[in-house]
Amino acid sequence: MMRPSPARALGLATLALALLGAGGDPSQPGAYCPLPKAGEVPSCLAGAQETYEGFFLGVNEGELDEASAAQVEAAVRGGEVDALSSLSYGYFMLASAQSASEAPDPARIARLERWNQLLADAYANSETDPRYRASVREAAVDINANTPALGLRCRDPEGKETRCDSTEAVVRAIDLARTQTGLRGALTRLLGSLFGGAEE
Repeated sequence: MMRPSPARALGLATLALALLGAGGDPSQPGAYCPLPKAGEVPSCLAGAQETYEGFFLGVNEGELDEASAAQVEAAVRGGEVDALSSLSYGYFMLASAQSASEAPDPARIARLERWNQLLADAYANSETDPRYRASVREAAVDINANTPALGLRCRDPEGKETRCDSTEAVVRAIDLARTQTGLRGALTRLLGSLFGGAEE
């Protein structure tokens, strides 16, 4: 088998890393906008704030109405990265409010659990859009790393209901899917055949 030229090999490796990596540079259109570190609304969400004004007003005031939530949720199902970034920010705000509350808010907890399922479904249903799929994983990892620990219902690897913190179960399921059948496995095999490396 002929090996690719160094320039072509570098180009293929760069493409593979881009597809395997996170959503990309938040300054670029269509890239996932990471959560702010200090609680402010990040500048890369400016456009999303205009599109989903009611959603942002609701999560910032702790009074998110169903119509505004449904608009963002539908757009996440439709593969809109701005909606995904908005949902991530909303998750962060609601989880922070729940953590600061003296008593659990069943409606808020139910919404966060629903959003966990939404993220899992968005990943599962985006097989033909690897860029969006990578953004969904980035959002789940970002939420899990930056939101307070909450006792939410989730499923363990055996499918039994258990308690988990924010999106940890979503991230675990996504990573399991990536290593078994998803884009990561296909690209790993491609890179192994191109460069003579061992498969993971």
